[in-house]
Amino acid sequence: MAMSRLGRLDETVVDEIILEFYGILQQNKQFFYGGSDFTKKVLGSAFKGGEAEGLIDQLSHASATFDSLSLIDPRTLAGFIRNEHPQTIALILAHLDPPRFSETMKLLPENLRVEILFRVANLDSVAPDIIDEVDDVLRQEVQALGSFSTDKLGGPESVANMLNVMDKATEEELLDGLDERDPDLAEQIRLLMFVFDDLAKLDARSAQELVKSVPQDKWKVALKTAGDPVKDLIFKNMSERASQMLKEDIEAMGAVKLSDVEAVQYEILTICRKLEEEGKIVIGSDSQYV
Repeated sequence: MAMSRLGRLDETVVDEIILEFYGILQQNKQFFYGGSDFTKKVLGSAFKGGEAEGLIDQLSHASATFDSLSLIDPRTLAGFIRNEHPQTIALILAHLDPPRFSETMKLLPENLRVEILFRVANLDSVAPDIIDEVDDVLRQEVQALGSFSTDKLGGPESVANMLNVMDKATEEELLDGLDERDPDLAEQIRLLMFVFDDLAKLDARSAQELVKSVPQDKWKVALKTAGDPVKDLIFKNMSERASQMLKEDIEAMGAVKLSDVEAVQYEILTICRKLEEEGKIVIGSDSQYV
């Protein structure tokens, strides 16, 4: 796994390593590469029979990433992938951290953005033939690619994290476009962008409005597993009597299924989003919640 992730090594790094192995690789040391194919050949030479096959099989299922993408700035990457198939672009972008995803996405053609976002949100396991195709394409432009995995790369949670670091205008533009394509998916992503614990970041006025809009029996269940910051905010923005009653109800409540708690929290987040749309509360500004 380490060999397949090796990527590009600078000459100075190689020199330091070579000093520990006297007499080895003294010439032509500009760059050295690892890679999946190279690693499999080495394993095949070093081990015989079933042992080599077993190690190679483990390597093929090992988790890996596009390590070489860290060498490409967003503008160069966007220029390189803009003419690729949207599924290929989605596969590549799914490996980026949210800030670089955001920068690269904004540099792609507007008519591609929603399609790519839709495909990233629906990425799951990646077939080996698709991985091989992407590997071949990237190898023509980027040296020293690492291997790929069939682990889950995207999903609604990944898209929510990526959109969270975008500016508000771009975020809304993409979500509105996705809403036309798949309303349920767009709503799922919107809710994931503001999780229940984020309620602690509401200002006092917004918290008071939300408290008024949610029945107390809902708060009793929703706060069962909530963190102290959320509980403190809700209690602080209720009347002293209502706050005390709610605390007593939570303490007296028996065991509750986690799925039931999450369902009620989901309802409250839906109410929260509705209040935001009506302009009654503020839950986000430029992707930073206030």
